[in-house]
Amino acid sequence: MTDNDATSARRTATQELVRLSVNMNPETADALKELAASRHLSYTEAVRRAIAIAKYIDDEVKEGRKVQTVDEDRKDIRELILI
Repeated sequence: MTDNDATSARRTATQELVRLSVNMNPETADALKELAASRHLSYTEAVRRAIAIAKYIDDEVKEGRKVQTVDEDRKDIRELILI
């Protein structure tokens, strides 16, 4: 691959990205910072993952499925209910 090919590949990948500006309250910003830091992620990657999880949960609920958490003893089962 030549330098021109590499530059062209980077430019194409960059052109596929969508830059967004998001306003959030301090509590949400703190939660994002905490999540990103605890997982050693960039803010961008933490937001991507949060959106992927939200989409997955939304798709499951639309299909009539329940989303639950269970403790390791399977004694405490909690259902996630979204409004």
